[in-house]
Amino acid sequence: MFSFRSFLHRHYQQGMRFILCGGTGATIDLSTLTFFVRSGVNEHAASAASSLLSVLFIFLANKYFTFRNKDRNHGVQILKFSLVYGLAYIFNISVTSFLLVHGMHYFMAKVFAIGTVVLWNYSLSHTFIFRKNISCDPPLTTYQGVPETSWKS
Repeated sequence: MFSFRSFLHRHYQQGMRFILCGGTGATIDLSTLTFFVRSGVNEHAASAASSLLSVLFIFLANKYFTFRNKDRNHGVQILKFSLVYGLAYIFNISVTSFLLVHGMHYFMAKVFAIGTVVLWNYSLSHTFIFRKNISCDPPLTTYQGVPETSWKS
């Protein structure tokens, strides 16, 4: 039976874990970027490497911590993750650019874009990338409308 209270509780907990993973991913991204640049790595290469490390962390943290997903089909999930987060990147840039063109301050435009992208990423991570496959027992075989348990002895 559907309970709105348990629905909110579950999504609140997952949402908080999702935000924690994203914040940690951003910290990893910025700190490894700084480390690489200060170590003499080209800024562009450092940015690419730090982003890759961050995205890898976010994928694994969301899979195992946020959504507690035990599915071993990592390849399919990585493809779904790449699709969702790739579109989120384009959406983020588009929303930010749209708001900038319409006079919003760059920082507020980025905050607004991030907020909408977080909702997009959480929703699709929950329902598409890390969706739990709920297995059901197959229906009982019937013989002329009589359940299997009554005619098999």
